[in-house]
Amino acid sequence: MQLLLAFVLLLGLSVSATKEPEEVKIAGECAKENHVIKKEALDLLMSYRLKKITHNVMCFINCMFERTNTLQKVKEKVAKENHNCDSIKDADKCAESFQKFQCLVKIQMKWRG
Repeated sequence: MQLLLAFVLLLGLSVSATKEPEEVKIAGECAKENHVIKKEALDLLMSYRLKKITHNVMCFINCMFERTNTLQKVKEKVAKENHNCDSIKDADKCAESFQKFQCLVKIQMKWRG
């Protein structure tokens, strides 16, 4: 009985340790849907590194903004800053989302100094 309990405990720990956070899962889905390599997508979100800006990358960012509260979280972080990121408009929603993303990243980079 103790062996069975130990096995169940270890199995539960291994499942919880390998579970991806929801935003990482969504990032993977958005990357796949927009034909962006998952590693590049995660690099963009975590460290703002990007090798090449493509329309697919822009649509990946739009997908992330639509499916998560990432945009709202960043806006809250920069709320005290005077910025015009919300005024960015574009007929192409992917381009608009990417321009807003770039605007907010510039503000965050100032903080990192």
